Parts: sequence; C-alpha cells; structure tokens
Amino acid sequence: MSFVRMLKSLVGKASQSETTEFRSIVIMQRKGHRFSEEELRDAGERGWGKKFDGKEDPKYFVSVDHSILNVVKAGPCIIRVTSVPNRYVDDDEYALSRLPQPEQKKAWTEHSACAFLELFNDLGSRSIPDAEAYSSLAKLALQLGDPNCSAIFVPIKNLMMPNDGTAEQGLRLLINKELP
Repeated sequence: MSFVRMLKSLVGKASQSETTEFRSIVIMQRKGHRFSEEELRDAGERGWGKKFDGKEDPKYFVSVDHSILNVVKAGPCIIRVTSVPNRYVDDDEYALSRLPQPEQKKAWTEHSACAFLELFNDLGSRSIPDAEAYSSLAKLALQLGDPNCSAIFVPIKNLMMPNDGTAEQGLRLLINKELP
C-alpha cells in the first residue's frame, strides 16, 4: 500500500459540505528553507518528548518525499509540511494595510518565502477539535522557528505574530490551548 493511500485511509474522505481550508500555521521565512527529514524528526521529538521513528510508538513518525509529500505524524494529528520559495501573497499594499502594528509590517516586508504547516486530517472530517489541532501545529512551529523566521501567521484566525518574542509567546498560548 502506498504511503499516500495509507494516509487517505487514515484520514477518510471529506464530505462535500465541509470546508476545504486546512487549519494551518505559516512560518514566514526571510530566506527559503526546505526542512529536512532530520530537522522535522528533531523538532517532533523536542515538541512532543517522544521518538519520531515510528518504532517506539507507530503514531509518531516523519515521512519525507520532497517531490510528493512531507508529513509529521504526531499522535492523532497528521501535519503536512510544505515549503515554498515565494512570499505569502504578492500584494504588499493590501497586506500592509491589514497589519496595524509596525512590528507586523516589518516582519511582513522581511519575508521572502514560507513554510506551511497544515493539518492534513482536514482532508477528512474535522474530528480533531480546534484547540488540539492548533496546539499540535504550534508545537511543531515553535520547534522549527529560528532567526530565519520573520513571523508566524495563523490564516484562519488572521493572526500575525512577529518573531520578536511575540511569536514564541503566541505559539506557547496555542500549545496550552489558549488563543493569543
């Protein structure tokens, strides 16, 4: 059984009435960076305090095939990791008009690429509550964050957190299942 087919069987089929928008967190990067299997595994292990080799616990592993699909499986959550060498959107005028704080505007202008952390489970039913979904996404984002990160963006919540301490604080609130 192929890995993609196995994931589809884990996730199930989406009903037509459900939204197709993934719950996600975007790591806005100063320079494009595609996370390696080792980086994703180390981030998972730090975030969840477990081995991410699929052997100790088959619910915790990393699968990387940059041409098809990169996945971090953390308990019930399947997180797809996609790196793109482009800005989040090209319309700076519109984006900057939506950001009220100077720190947010600065972080926006500094990014040139993005890494998307998307709850792949959302291809099926939304059986994972929002608080749990965002807690898992935030655990991974916190561990992948580094000086290359200009900001963290939560699209569905329209929440932009510059990497000036605000992003870490916001991610920790999400991990604790509190909205920042």
